[in-house]
Amino acid sequence: MVVVKEEVRTHIVGVASRIFTRYGFRKTTMEEIASASQMGKSSIYYYFKSKEEIFQVVVEFEARMLKERLNRIINKNDSPPERLKAYILFRLHHIRTLENFYAALNEETLSHMDFILEIRRNFEIDELQLVSKILEDGMELGVFQLTSSKIGAIAIFTMMKGLELPLLLSEAHKTDRKELMEDLIRVLLYGILKR
Repeated sequence: MVVVKEEVRTHIVGVASRIFTRYGFRKTTMEEIASASQMGKSSIYYYFKSKEEIFQVVVEFEARMLKERLNRIINKNDSPPERLKAYILFRLHHIRTLENFYAALNEETLSHMDFILEIRRNFEIDELQLVSKILEDGMELGVFQLTSSKIGAIAIFTMMKGLELPLLLSEAHKTDRKELMEDLIRVLLYGILKR
């Protein structure tokens, strides 16, 4: 019976994820989730207390997926500069592909939910630790010139957050965007001073 209940919950979460992605949290209703799941609304409430609980499960699932993908991509490279480059590219491209998680990180209208604040805090801690570790490894190998990997990680994390909106709003074609990314990585890794 427990297995069946988990299968039904997984089905509901998958359906809800697509609806939240399409309409956003606020515009999605339990009726829509029930209808798309081919269930009655009361049946949905048997598995989940509220729309917020469903959204929480969706966002937590996307957060785990993102973390697993990011770790896989970063661990493909041995050199700290290549790992940092992989992180930057991943952060700018893939975080937006998980739209519900991205909304949880960025939409102030969702801040009233306690779990959103927790997810944001955990994501920030994980990301800062990941970047700090890459920088630390690079400092040990003598390829990064920093006095503190933690301060460097905060600077890079802050830059990444600041770049999300301009890149989202950019009307650039794919080729222009690729050039933009290459320039961005050059600036982040090597600075702008001529050597």
